[in-house]
Amino acid sequence: MHKALVNGEFLMYLQPKHSIKTGRIIGAEALARWQHPTKGMISPADFIPVFEENGFILKLDTFIWEEACKRIRSWINEGMPPVPISVNVSREYLKSYDVVEKIEELLKRYDVPISLLELEITESIDGSGVEDIVKRMKDAGFTMLMDDFGSGYSSLNMLKTTQFDVLKIDRSFLSEFMESARGRKIIEHTISMSQDIGLDIIAEGVETVEQAEFLSECGCDSAQGFFYSKPIPVAEFDKRLREVNMN
Repeated sequence: MHKALVNGEFLMYLQPKHSIKTGRIIGAEALARWQHPTKGMISPADFIPVFEENGFILKLDTFIWEEACKRIRSWINEGMPPVPISVNVSREYLKSYDVVEKIEELLKRYDVPISLLELEITESIDGSGVEDIVKRMKDAGFTMLMDDFGSGYSSLNMLKTTQFDVLKIDRSFLSEFMESARGRKIIEHTISMSQDIGLDIIAEGVETVEQAEFLSECGCDSAQGFFYSKPIPVAEFDKRLREVNMN
């Protein structure tokens, strides 16, 4: 893994976030991919859990954060209207006292506005200490996203105690609850409740036009998923960003 990092085998892919109404790209989520020289593309499901166990996830997180800052700086330098990139902050990094300082240092190094780098924390993370760290991040000026909302039982408690800006509705929550009228009501009221307390909503895992239309009817206009795009290489994302947003 250390050799792979030095050799540039880890790549940042971007999954576009779209406005359901306009179809425009309104942001992206940065995701890690491993292009192995002999094994080919290794699934994140195979290496992320291992890196979380052995601590290498700290280096991978930092790598992705820096790649995101580089890409935003590149858009600005090229005169392309930039969109925010959200990056994941692992539970291991949340235990590190310098997480806010580290990201601020990267923003300063690449002269990137803090509004263009958003931070995602999964709702399933151990809640102890998260509230204070999120507060530090918000006090510093970061936009905070709760990832995988609805995937576990801690969602509402995290929502009550921790000041997030955006909820990302988990793909399983969306697909499973849309199968019944009762489930659809739960999604509808989850979106309404979130908006009532001042939170924006992004739906993950949107795979059909039916899902997109239902979300729009419920008042959720931001979505990502295979209906719009799978995670793609940076060059392909840049091409789509020009085509979709600059025409």
